[in-house]
Amino acid sequence: MPTADVPNDPTSARERDLLRRLAAGTAGYVGDAFLRAMVRHLAAAFGAELAFIGEHLPAPAEGRVRVLARWQDGVEMPEGYEFDLDETMPCSVVRRDGMLVLPIGTSHAYPRDRYVRDFGLDSYLGVALPGADEAQVGYVALMASRPMQPDEDELAVLRIFAARAGAEIERRRHAAALRTRDAEVAAARARVLDAADSERQRIGRDLHDGAQQRIVALGHLIGIARRKLGDDVDGAALELLDRAHEEAKLATDELRELARGLHPAGLTEKGLGSALEALAARSPIPMRIDALPDRRLPAPIELTAYYLAAEGLTNAVKYAQAEGVRVSASSLLGEAVVTVADDGRGGADPAGGSGLAGLKDRVAALGGELTVDSPPGEGTTLTAVIPLAPWRSANEPFLEFGHAEDGGRGERNIQAVISGAKTLSVTLAREWELEGGAPRVGQRLPVMDHLGRRRATVEVTGVASVPFMDVDDDWLEPEDVGVADLESWRSDRRSFYATIRDELALLFGEPGWQFTDEEPMQLLWYKAVADERDEPAAGGGGDDRDAVGDATKA
Repeated sequence: MPTADVPNDPTSARERDLLRRLAAGTAGYVGDAFLRAMVRHLAAAFGAELAFIGEHLPAPAEGRVRVLARWQDGVEMPEGYEFDLDETMPCSVVRRDGMLVLPIGTSHAYPRDRYVRDFGLDSYLGVALPGADEAQVGYVALMASRPMQPDEDELAVLRIFAARAGAEIERRRHAAALRTRDAEVAAARARVLDAADSERQRIGRDLHDGAQQRIVALGHLIGIARRKLGDDVDGAALELLDRAHEEAKLATDELRELARGLHPAGLTEKGLGSALEALAARSPIPMRIDALPDRRLPAPIELTAYYLAAEGLTNAVKYAQAEGVRVSASSLLGEAVVTVADDGRGGADPAGGSGLAGLKDRVAALGGELTVDSPPGEGTTLTAVIPLAPWRSANEPFLEFGHAEDGGRGERNIQAVISGAKTLSVTLAREWELEGGAPRVGQRLPVMDHLGRRRATVEVTGVASVPFMDVDDDWLEPEDVGVADLESWRSDRRSFYATIRDELALLFGEPGWQFTDEEPMQLLWYKAVADERDEPAAGGGGDDRDAVGDATKA
């Protein structure tokens, strides 16, 4: 354990006592909250200006460190920043030896370390975090401008809490592995579902173009034969022809309904609204469409929404003695919410029929949940909530600003787009690939807020794909992205994408994905244009970081 001698230990008794009370300070926390509490209390205990916990990333990112919790100058800092670990950093000794204590002399020993150089942090204390198999999963480091020299008791306490932090990192990894496995299972189920939907659509087309058309032709021929015979033939024969004609018409109607049930006509071309309107037109009881999303939903979700409405209507007519049905569909905070409600007698049993059970399985295959609320005498409400991100498609590419807890910054961005002050967005090119490719010059895109409302429309005036490292002042000015200098913007982007790395890895279907300087970025220039579909709405949250699609921001 490398150490350096100092004449006096400046750590006060109060700070020593605070270290020993670290257990009390972190007792109520688990997971990421525990890691944040740990660095906060460690910084206070040793008077350190900087304390952080770094995770050693597994292959294929071996050799990189991701910051999971950071406390600097009394402030909790953003997490997720990643960097390559090399011998110019004192952290490399912790990785090699398990611990490093340098009360003074860090500036001399590691002059190329950025924090040491820029902030004059001459004292360093680092302890490795052991994993379940004793392999290191990370480390906790403290840096200070004045000497830190813990005694053996304090080092023992540090090792105890390092083991606890290591266990939290292992738990995070197991949880991420489970999420990946769940995503893979969901993707496999979705592929089966998509194959079944495609087959149903093919069978529906075959019925319409084949058997249905033949029966229609047969009915016409029977009708022509009946008219040619006139009335001067045996009455029994005429009656048989009339019955054959009627049966042909009934068979045509039944095949038409069967084809609609397999896959609703017009859904793919015209969208959910048109298919629901056709369903309402055929309904024996009033069916009201209360709400539709401002943009088309992904195809698997649109089809599920239609099936839910059709099943809810069927149940309302056959069993609920309902006088009317109401249907609504919306996109909210990255989820599609579909509701079908009737005013019937209620008391429906979700497990009592194959229709609802099949719909539950279908919604679950899309990663969502179907709930049935049916109190006796109060009607029945079916509600499906389905995540949008995994099913993004090229139906209607769009720009999205904001999230629920950003203090209105996204709303300010939207207003800047509307006023013409904001004319550029920089996003991951991979996100546009999920939307069918980068927009074309002249293409119009809806601008959505995080509540799924269409707030504005922009027309694309320029498109460029540039590696992240090459996005410089030849491409944009700092004011274009709302920062004082582009280096600050780059640092923020790296930290942001590292923070949501797991989410993006699932979205892209690449478990090992990580953001690098070579990552292609999509630069999109645009201008606001008028569109009657835009909905001015007050309030709402947002972020200075734009989002393409339903899940991520750029």
